[in-house]
Amino acid sequence: MTTLITGGGSQTGIALAKLLRESGHPVLFGSRSGRVPDGYDSVKFDFTDPSTFDGPFAVAGHKVEYVYLLLSLFDPLPHVKPFIDLAVKKGVKRFVLLSSSSKRADKGPNSFVAGRVHTYLDEQGLDYVALRPTWFTENLSRNYGFGIKQWNVIQNSLSTARVPLVAVDDIASVAFQAIADVSKLPNREPILIGPDLLSYPEIAEIFTKTLGRTISHSPISKDELFKQLQTYGVPELFAQYLADIEEDEISGVSEALLKNPNTIIGKVGAREWIEKHKVEFTAA
Repeated sequence: MTTLITGGGSQTGIALAKLLRESGHPVLFGSRSGRVPDGYDSVKFDFTDPSTFDGPFAVAGHKVEYVYLLLSLFDPLPHVKPFIDLAVKKGVKRFVLLSSSSKRADKGPNSFVAGRVHTYLDEQGLDYVALRPTWFTENLSRNYGFGIKQWNVIQNSLSTARVPLVAVDDIASVAFQAIADVSKLPNREPILIGPDLLSYPEIAEIFTKTLGRTISHSPISKDELFKQLQTYGVPELFAQYLADIEEDEISGVSEALLKNPNTIIGKVGAREWIEKHKVEFTAA
């Protein structure tokens, strides 16, 4: 009853692997680059290379029955669909998909990105759990860490929106339940949020108090964000998608998640996370 974790050494994949190992569930990493945590079995796997699809099912000592789908492609379905079809034939019992809480990833014909894979799993009548987290707390380091270290600033288009950032550990905890005991979940499409509803100016204030130096929030327009993402090498369609998601937040979509019966509230708050990771934001 091995769980195949795609995406190599991703944050949620590593955290999930640790929980599975602690409970005695075997883990196999599928990685395009070969970068996986020490001590885990791995196999070359690339959604853009169908010749690697059989690999996970031929690793000695592993019978893959669960697959954790972590997708980095903007339009993943054409690449992922053939693998899902093969995995079903190979005996996979359940797919756990990391999707998004964004309404643009809602299941249906107008879905985007991972939501299209979610829709396919549902249309095929397969056993699946679609995890729908809001913004990762870890984005504070990945997306804003450089700006905080270099210029003491957080820059995005979210000047007024309040968002419940969710930590990787909380996402991994729900992913573990989706594999080990799915009956503990309230539904098969849980929305995952953190315990704190904060604006980015409020987050900047937390950084100020934690780091002992003034961190400010510098708002930019949606168009400025779109252009900025393109300068970082983000493809145009994906840059537009990300800018649109930030714009959605201004209307309070994350605040509304608190009232959604499908919502699971995590344990790790933004304040706690910033305190724990403050060394990552030491001034350059």
